[in-house]
Amino acid sequence: MSSVSVSAGGAQTPQAPAQNTTPVAPAPLDPAIREFVAQELYKRYKLIRASMDSDNEPAKSKDASLQEDWESLPEHLKASTRAQADDIPRKLELTGYHMSKANDETKDGLQPVKKFTPEQLEYLGEVEHDRWVSERIKSGWQAAGKRDSSAQKTPFFTPYAELEQKWKDVDKFMVEGIFEILGLAGYRVFSKN
Repeated sequence: MSSVSVSAGGAQTPQAPAQNTTPVAPAPLDPAIREFVAQELYKRYKLIRASMDSDNEPAKSKDASLQEDWESLPEHLKASTRAQADDIPRKLELTGYHMSKANDETKDGLQPVKKFTPEQLEYLGEVEHDRWVSERIKSGWQAAGKRDSSAQKTPFFTPYAELEQKWKDVDKFMVEGIFEILGLAGYRVFSKN
């Protein structure tokens, strides 16, 4: 549908329809691999958090997300990790990449991407932190001076730029694992260019 503008003299001039500038959303994560990817993300999270807290047993004992295996993990923490998995296609899209099954014959001639650049990793670390903050707020988490996953309290509702480096590194470590995790699930990452 086109619109019409009227000039000062009263003449009508047809206008082209407005272009839809809404970006096209990437294809969602394949439901067949969603649970596997979420579990692998959880393993990766436990790995980095355990290394950070190796000398801080009191902090580890209060973090419910480090105490459980996947099957025993509280449902709200599983849901959070699934949401992180669901966001992988968007993160790839933001860097001009997409994922495809490793045996997809239509990708002949395209070079798979093996890792993010340092700049992409920093950017996507911030994207992940922002996604996490939004997801936590929607899930009813509250800001607090100390972390307590079982009580849904966190001190990390701050902009990425204000996080301590060790917490930025957690976000980047999680994003960096996308290639390995997708590979384990039978997928590869390709550049769209």
